[in-house]
Amino acid sequence: MTQAGGPGTLDPGSDSGSRGTGRAAAGMGAATALSRGIGFIRVLTIAAVLGTTYLGNAYQSSNAVSNIVFELLAAGALSAVLVPTFTNLFERNEREEVERLAGALLGVALVVLGAVVIAGEILAPQIARLLTSGITDPKVASAQQGLSVFLLRFILPQILLYAFGAVAVGVLYAQRRFVVPSLAPIALTVVVVVGMLLFRIQVGPGDPGLVLETSARWTLGLTATLAVLAFVAMPCIAMIRGGVKPRIHIPRSEPVFNALLRLSGWAVFQHSAVGILLGVTIVLGNAVEGGALAYQVAFVFFMAPYAVLAQPIHTTILPEISLDASNGDFVRFSRAARWAVDSMALLVLPVAAMMIALASPLMRGVAFGNAAGATSVGLLATAVASLAVGLLPYAVFLFFARASYALGDSRLPAIVAITCALIAGTVMTIIAPHAHGNARIAVLGLGHTGAYVLASVWLGVVLGRRGGSSMVPLTVLRSLSVAV
Repeated sequence: MTQAGGPGTLDPGSDSGSRGTGRAAAGMGAATALSRGIGFIRVLTIAAVLGTTYLGNAYQSSNAVSNIVFELLAAGALSAVLVPTFTNLFERNEREEVERLAGALLGVALVVLGAVVIAGEILAPQIARLLTSGITDPKVASAQQGLSVFLLRFILPQILLYAFGAVAVGVLYAQRRFVVPSLAPIALTVVVVVGMLLFRIQVGPGDPGLVLETSARWTLGLTATLAVLAFVAMPCIAMIRGGVKPRIHIPRSEPVFNALLRLSGWAVFQHSAVGILLGVTIVLGNAVEGGALAYQVAFVFFMAPYAVLAQPIHTTILPEISLDASNGDFVRFSRAARWAVDSMALLVLPVAAMMIALASPLMRGVAFGNAAGATSVGLLATAVASLAVGLLPYAVFLFFARASYALGDSRLPAIVAITCALIAGTVMTIIAPHAHGNARIAVLGLGHTGAYVLASVWLGVVLGRRGGSSMVPLTVLRSLSVAV
């Protein structure tokens, strides 16, 4: 590894640096495009087999619980804040310290999240009742609760797997190894699709309802968790083969761990915003038959252009701005950050516009099986279009949050994210009961959009003041105005 400013250092503010970062982002983007393309097969197969039905809602909302809990409790501590820390350790050739830190994080995660999993298993009936609280038909609510409790028994342990995956991905990103994490969702897709096909063989075509035979329920629950295991295994194996072998332990007095803990404490709150928004949309979406499933399927379509076009940019540039911030070179930091925002806007805005305009024909073209009906397509298209409005704000806010982490500030992104999520969640909760069917799904998508519009503007203004350079993508906006 070279030091910042050395011959081999990437400078996104220079022409060669921009090309280098662009090449790294393009490589990651290509791998992600392949992975996300195959991921479409996963969500469309789920929709085709389960349909936009209460069965689909039960499966999707139960699977979302592990994500919500992980986002609320640990994602912040085990994600973006790791990359700057690991990057600096690798730059100083302190591989053993990386292993010690990764092992300490996993040790604490196993204890804390293990206790959460046990509590979740005990409280599974209460969680299921919360998930179905918006359903007005008591028979449907009762049947969905019963299936959800069964599925939660399998799904909650996924929280521990996510912790291992997050640490491994943080190590790989710090080493500038972006391809394996980008391809990992393929393993998830393969297992889920196999599980759905087995389920279809067991229950036959059509909507089997919420009351399933034990073997069919086992297929849904077991394959869901095996899929996450396969997903997490890829980055973990890559990390170990790359020479980093965490020694899992409970830390006592480790300066690097303590420093990371102080930084990640606020990051936990920032990622909690994701859990808040996801939890609100799941509960409110469950009131519409197939609503939760439609929203989750649409979210995969929403995430694809972000993952292919935007995430590679700020993921590949994060180690560089981390070094710039560490060296006190805020001119290079601001230049690189502005380059990232301009690049994301240039790539993301046209795609977002196409998603909004073509949501209905797109969903008609890709939906099949039990999801091919007009009602199902309408739900899917509404969710895609309403989410796509906020595609650029979503991408920009996540980058701004990581840029703040690189500056050693995880407090501000946390305050911004939590505040905006609570505002959006409150607005959705007030408006959604007065909307039905497609209209309710639109409320959820636009609520998500509103949260990230407010958050990206707020954080962008503060970062611009700190760096002395506006973060508004003026070059792209001028080009768009000329084109219009």
